[in-house]
Amino acid sequence: MRSGIGAPSVLQAAGVSCHHALPAVGENLHDHLLGAGNVYLARQPVPPTRLQHSESLMYLNSADPGVAEGAPDVVLGCVAAGSVAAGLTPPAPGSAFTLLFGVTHPSSRGRLAITGPDRGAAPVIDPAYLQTDHDRQTFIRALQLARMVGAGKALDAWREAEYLPGAAVTDTAALQAFIARAAITHHHPVGTCQMGRDAKTSVVDGDLKVHGLDNLWVVDASVIPSITSGPIHAALLAMAESFAAHF
Repeated sequence: MRSGIGAPSVLQAAGVSCHHALPAVGENLHDHLLGAGNVYLARQPVPPTRLQHSESLMYLNSADPGVAEGAPDVVLGCVAAGSVAAGLTPPAPGSAFTLLFGVTHPSSRGRLAITGPDRGAAPVIDPAYLQTDHDRQTFIRALQLARMVGAGKALDAWREAEYLPGAAVTDTAALQAFIARAAITHHHPVGTCQMGRDAKTSVVDGDLKVHGLDNLWVVDASVIPSITSGPIHAALLAMAESFAAHF
């Protein structure tokens, strides 16, 4: 955008001359969120983690966890600690464990934009998290699955009581309010230079070349048009290696 590539109205508002109009630059921002978390007080001391706290992940179909085909729409993660979002009070170390829960394919879309021509001008970053009913409802189903695991017989020897959101939190409004407080980024932002055929709705083509410009490519997470089910790292490595092999 500071080079004059983007939506003319956005660039004009930031005091930058538009040299190449690409309205999709900065749009389509989305990310994986996790709910931190469905926390349980433990019956016995929880030993220190051996795997950087996050001990395991599972990807599920929230309508039927037994379905193994197709793209999963929720994720659960087991953390050997009381993992909570900022603003929530964590339990004492060693006294709890957490089931993180999240949505793998969010439909909410945010944006980013420059506010001035200089690098020192702070950008506008609006992730627009949890703006769609799909995301809010799927998050509730993910939390319900986390609770099902947390209440399972296999954890009887470990589970003392649900600490967060708390057994009394059951109705839709209360669940949504808790999720809004507990949601944290999984640090997988993508989409702001999305790949596609149409220069009006995308930024790069299938070869990662910027529409309408010679000798300019984008090879990073921003070109992913729709986020992968899981962490984006492997997809980025594959994309970078494929690009490097051709140039």
